[in-house]
Amino acid sequence: MLRYRVFGGVLSAPFPFPELRSVEDGAEADWTLCVEDSPPPELPCTLVGRDELTTGIEAALHQTPRGLRLVFDDTGTFDVTSSGAEVTWYPVANSDRELVRIDILGRVLAVATHEQGLLCLHGSGVAIGGSGIGFLAPKGSGKSTLALTLASLGARLLTDDTLPVDPREAIARPGVHSVRLWSDAAERFGTLGDWRVGLSQKRTFDALPADLVQHDPVPLAALYELIPVEGRAGAPLVQRTVLPAALATVTLMTHSKLGVLMGGVESIRVFDRCATLASHVPVYRLEVARTLESVESVARTIVGWHS
Repeated sequence: MLRYRVFGGVLSAPFPFPELRSVEDGAEADWTLCVEDSPPPELPCTLVGRDELTTGIEAALHQTPRGLRLVFDDTGTFDVTSSGAEVTWYPVANSDRELVRIDILGRVLAVATHEQGLLCLHGSGVAIGGSGIGFLAPKGSGKSTLALTLASLGARLLTDDTLPVDPREAIARPGVHSVRLWSDAAERFGTLGDWRVGLSQKRTFDALPADLVQHDPVPLAALYELIPVEGRAGAPLVQRTVLPAALATVTLMTHSKLGVLMGGVESIRVFDRCATLASHVPVYRLEVARTLESVESVARTIVGWHS
C-alpha cells in the first residue's frame, strides 16, 4: 500500500495519487482505501441526499448499518465505515482513474472526515503568517488563481478546491495541493513546475515548489465568500463586509463541499458545525473585480489585512 499526506493526515491507497505527496511507509494511516472487484454488498440503505454532478451523472449518499455509502454513476460505490477510517471502492467497469481520484479527494474524503467531526468547505486556502485564510466559491470564480497569487507574494497554499476544517478548534487542515488553472491564468505563474492537461482541459500542477505549500494545520483567521464583480471606474478592486453570525452560518452551509448530499439528520450535523465555526471565525463577503490584471493588487490588499 502507498501512503500519502492529505487533509492533515495520511491516506493509505493501493494505487498512485500523483496529486498528493508521499510519506514514509511506516506512517500510520488515518484513512485506508481498499478496492473490491465485486458488486457492493446488499445492505439496508436509507437515502440521505442526491446531487447532479454534471448532465446525466449523479451522486447519491446513503446511510447503512455499517456507515455511509456514496454512489457515483460513473465511478462506482464507496462504502465509508469504521467511523470514517476505512473506505472500500467497488468500481464500475471502465471508470476513468483520474475521475476516480477526483471523487476520492473530493466528496469521498469529505464524507470520511464528516464522520470524524470535521467540516469540508468548497474553497481554496492559504496560510499567511501562520494563520489560515479560506476563499469559498463555486467553480470558475477565480479562487485558485487568487490563492496562487497570494502564494507568489509569500503566503503558502493550504489547499485547492476542498478546505477541511475542525470547527470546534477553528483549525484549517492542509488539503490537496494539486492546482488546476486555465491557460491564461497558468501563464501568470512561471515557476509552478511541470503540468499536465487534466479532464477539464485545465493545466494541472501536481507538484508545486515546496516553498509555496503549507503542510501543517494552522489556526483559521478568516473565511471569505468570493464574489466576482464587474470592475467599474472609481470603484475599489476589492472590498470586504463582515457577515453577522446567522448569515455567516448560512453562507458556510451554502459552501459545504457535500452540499445537498447531506440531507436529513446529516444536514443538522453540518449546520451545527457551520454555526460553531461561524462563532469562532469571522466570515466576510469579498467583492473582487473580475480581471486577471487586477488579481495581484487584490492579493496585496488581502495580505495587508492579515499581516
